[in-house]
Amino acid sequence: MYFFLVLALPLGFALLEQGLYPRDEVATTKRALFRGLLASLPLLLAARILGSLVPEAPGRIWSAFHEWADRILPYAFLPGLLYAVFYRYGERLPAGAAHRRLTAFYAGALAPVGLVELFRVWGSPDPYKALVLPLLLAAMVLAMPRLAFAFWGSSGSSLALLAAASLAASLALSCIPFLFLRRFWPLAWLAAGATIFLGWRSAGPELLRRPPPPSE
Repeated sequence: MYFFLVLALPLGFALLEQGLYPRDEVATTKRALFRGLLASLPLLLAARILGSLVPEAPGRIWSAFHEWADRILPYAFLPGLLYAVFYRYGERLPAGAAHRRLTAFYAGALAPVGLVELFRVWGSPDPYKALVLPLLLAAMVLAMPRLAFAFWGSSGSSLALLAAASLAASLALSCIPFLFLRRFWPLAWLAAGATIFLGWRSAGPELLRRPPPPSE
C-alpha cells in the first residue's frame, strides 16, 4: 500500500509520457517536470498552512472541509497558479503542446506529495490515503490543466460560473474520505472511479492533439 502511495503518480506519468507525448517534446517535458518539482516546495508548505487553519472533525461530514483545505484545494489549484511563475498562459505553441507541458508541470509538482503523505499516514494507513488519494492526484494531473486554460480564457459571468462549478466539484471530492471512513464502500469507490474516468475524458483529447500535417 505504501509503495502505491509513493510511486503511483510518478510511474503513471512516465507511462503517459512514453505513450502519448511526441518525441520532439522530450526536452520541454523534462524541463516542465523539473520546474514542477521546484514548485512542489511552496505547494507543500501552503498545503500544510491551509490544512492547519481548518480543524479536523473525524467521523463527521464536516471533516470534508478539512480535507478540502488540507489536500484538495492546494493540490488541485495551486500548481496552476505556480505554473504562471515559469510560463505564460497565452504563449502560442503547436496544437496540444501547452496542455502537455502544463500536465507535465502538474505531475512534477504533485510527484512528491505521495512521499509527504507517507510520513503523515505511516503506521495507520487507510484505503483512502493509501489507495484512493494517489488516484485522485492522478486525476488532478489529467483534468486540472484543461480547467486552468479554461479559467485563463474566461471572463465575466462565464468565469464566475466556472469558479462556482470548480468549487462545488472540489468540495464533492473532499467528501470521499468520509465515505470510506463510514464504510459506504460502493459509493466511495464509485466516486473515486468516476473521478479518474472524468479526468481522462477531460485530458485525452488535448494530450492527443497534434499540429495538422503540412499541406503539399
